[in-house]
Amino acid sequence: MIRMYPKAAVLTAHHPFGGTEMMAQSVSYALNANGYDVQIININDASLQELPRSLQNPDFRLIMTTGTLPLGITIDNKPIWEMIGPQAHFITYIIDAWPYDFVRVKPCRDYLQARRSNPNLHMASLEGNDSRLIGKDVHFMPTGAYPAPWRVGPKENGDRLMIWASANKELAVSALHNEFEATLRDNNVWGFDGDRIRTIGEALRHTTIVHGMSAIADAMSIPVAELVVPDFMTALCAMDSCLKRYRRVKVVMALRGMPVDIYGENWGQYVGNEKSFRLLTPNPNHNHAFSYLVQHYAGLVNFDPNFGNGTNERAVSALAMGIPIANNFNITTDHLAGVHPYHFSDESIRFAASKLLSHTDPVPTPQANTWEGLVGGLLRRIALGQH
Repeated sequence: MIRMYPKAAVLTAHHPFGGTEMMAQSVSYALNANGYDVQIININDASLQELPRSLQNPDFRLIMTTGTLPLGITIDNKPIWEMIGPQAHFITYIIDAWPYDFVRVKPCRDYLQARRSNPNLHMASLEGNDSRLIGKDVHFMPTGAYPAPWRVGPKENGDRLMIWASANKELAVSALHNEFEATLRDNNVWGFDGDRIRTIGEALRHTTIVHGMSAIADAMSIPVAELVVPDFMTALCAMDSCLKRYRRVKVVMALRGMPVDIYGENWGQYVGNEKSFRLLTPNPNHNHAFSYLVQHYAGLVNFDPNFGNGTNERAVSALAMGIPIANNFNITTDHLAGVHPYHFSDESIRFAASKLLSHTDPVPTPQANTWEGLVGGLLRRIALGQH
């Protein structure tokens, strides 16, 4: 007999600006659209109490996480992935650069080990380069868009550009500085001498490789597969965080003199006196406010400072709302209408931003960036044993 609408759960965690909860809601709708009966369980609220009972349901077939924090759930002192039946599948969705999860979340390391002996444990990353580095059987699923109701009437800031990002919020767990050389000296597990450290720092300032781990590997002249090993991960997170900070600040500084509104934290120390900039806070201060606000701007200046294949949700959400974007070169978006790619050089950044201010062509909604389609494609690949 066919068991229709099998049970599924999306496991999420609290995010200070609603980011993971927003993703859980969209993934839940996508699973519903793909034939599942879905509940959302947040590990930080009372809904977690429903999980043991849900797992006992004979029709339970799927768990999908938004990030790795839900991997810390235990039932009867066993990790959550050991509590699902043999007919169920478990998908962990990595929603940041994966070395941070490896370093900061021990259950993530345990899950990676457990996957080797359990074919029902799956992993997907929103960054394509990362998915290959994690393992040959790890899936690539870029983030979907988060549309909002369409604007009615004229844009309120149609002659200005928008940035939605914070500075100095990186996730490194070891010493981190604004300079590559200082960060590398304090995380020098490779034993580089002073000359080599200076050479690596200079290479990182001028590299055109976008993917963070690949850029660091190239600067160090070490194959990336040999770099992303457990003994180096903590130091790599510090170097990657330093690269992210450098590139974020570089983009914003390059735009001085241009009309830009910045929504985010900690920018005052860098551009607080720049007259052409406005440092703003959304109301409400929630990630989904982005899609309401971006519709009122000439364009979005976006950066994924350590992603080369796969973007943050802002890039695809702006496009979904018909707003053009300037984005650092990224395989996922470079080919799309309404995208003006740039390298991390002042000239390239300003050129892309100027193209936004003069952009008049319609921006079609990229159909490939719907959560329903992305999740459906992931489920198909898992069912067919494809990667």
